[in-house]
Amino acid sequence: MHNRKEYLRQLLHTDNWSATEQEWMLQYLEENDLSDLEAVAKEYFQAEGPEIKNLLDERLSAQLLKKIHRRAGISQPNVFTLYGRRIAAAAAVILLAGTSWYLLVRQQVKQLVMNSGTQNKTVTLPDGSLVYLEKSSSITYPENFGKKNRTLQLNGEAFFDVKQDSKHPFVISSALINTTVLGTSFNMEARNNGVAKVVVVSGSVQVNTLTGETNPQHQLVLSANKSAVYHAASKGLELIDATDDARFFRQKQTGTFTYKGQPLSVVLNDLQRFYDVPVSADKRMEHCTFFGDFNTTDDLQKTLTIIAVTLNARIKKDANGNGYVIVDGNCH
Repeated sequence: MHNRKEYLRQLLHTDNWSATEQEWMLQYLEENDLSDLEAVAKEYFQAEGPEIKNLLDERLSAQLLKKIHRRAGISQPNVFTLYGRRIAAAAAVILLAGTSWYLLVRQQVKQLVMNSGTQNKTVTLPDGSLVYLEKSSSITYPENFGKKNRTLQLNGEAFFDVKQDSKHPFVISSALINTTVLGTSFNMEARNNGVAKVVVVSGSVQVNTLTGETNPQHQLVLSANKSAVYHAASKGLELIDATDDARFFRQKQTGTFTYKGQPLSVVLNDLQRFYDVPVSADKRMEHCTFFGDFNTTDDLQKTLTIIAVTLNARIKKDANGNGYVIVDGNCH
């Protein structure tokens, strides 16, 4: 990918890498396809890889490895060396240096992984920030999180309530986008489906694609009730209004969904999102308004019963037997 190559070139010619850039490189090295890095490495040595058969000069290899370590912000190790290795391509130099840096980082700082499994899970980070993990989601962060930086990796979906710390920006990286905040609350979803989404409930955040570019297609600053959506197909960010999404996440975190005359369709959509179960109503009932509230600790059956009683309706299983439909009610 052209943009990724440009970003790799930029990193290789930058003396100091930020926490976000370091995490990006860690993610990249975990991928199976490192062809972009190989191509950039060939350019770095100004030679075609297959033609290089000689041993690398010891001073050159040591100097390159030293640069990688300095950019990563770690001390110079004495357990890795590139000298004495025969390589079939100049690209291997960067790959070996990058791999050694990756291993050293992982060995120096223990990485903690929090998985939600089949249940939602709340994680309190060392800096006091709260992460509400959705099902089948995880975060990975260093054991010393908050001391030098506040960078973590998200796989899945989570709501973040971030403690303010202007000296240590809070950075969330994923396979598609990075999000940087100082102190705010927002929801971020980055699953393995080629789509990532950030919804801001309060404060503001900056969302970046992984290309390193700063134009509006690749970098957006979001305020409350705004959202950035990234599609891998278009490789760009889209700014959209997210007032309803922000309302949903805000009420979800308070533990109570409150409705003051909202259409029944909005209420049922909230229930479907929260309980992850299909919920619908007869078409003629969708325009009905609803007044009431539900606690997030209530089970779905109880919540649907309250709605059915209010609308003089009944509940039945849907055609697939996996969800519920509210039928035979009226708005009067």
